[in-house]
This record gives sequence, structure tokens and C-alpha cells, in this order.
Amino acid sequence: MALTTTEKKEIEVIVRKELKDFLGSNTMKQFEEKMLELIIKELKRGKVGTEVRDIVVKIFSEFYQFMWMQRSYWEPRLKNVR
Repeated sequence: MALTTTEKKEIEVIVRKELKDFLGSNTMKQFEEKMLELIIKELKRGKVGTEVRDIVVKIFSEFYQFMWMQRSYWEPRLKNVR
């Protein structure tokens, strides 16, 4: 079921109001500044750092696994480079 443009506008207004109430910001710049402050605060506490590390490790593991599985494609090209 598709939303009408009126319903979309209503949802947009509600979301903006909730963000304003939650973060106390009116403009996008203020919102960005508040979000950066929250992220920096969480990084200093050490909570986010371990989660970010875990995500990066998982992504790199998957990347190297994918590259290893696709080695028949890229390995000959590397051998032919002079």
C-alpha cells in the first residue's frame, strides 16, 4: 500500500519534531554537531571503539576470504605484471 504525498509530509513533520525534541536542534548543522558530540563522547568512554574494531575485523576477514575464493581471476593478472 503506497503512501500519499500528504501522509509522507505528515511523517516527515513528525520525524523532524521528534528529532528536534530528542536532540534539541532546529537545523541540520545543529543536528550534525549534536550527533558528532554524542559519537565523540561514546568513543571516549570506549564503548564504540570495541564495536567498531569488531566490525572492521569482520569486514576484512570477509574481504580476504572473498579475494582468496576469487584468486583464479586476479592471480594470473598479477603474475603477468612486469
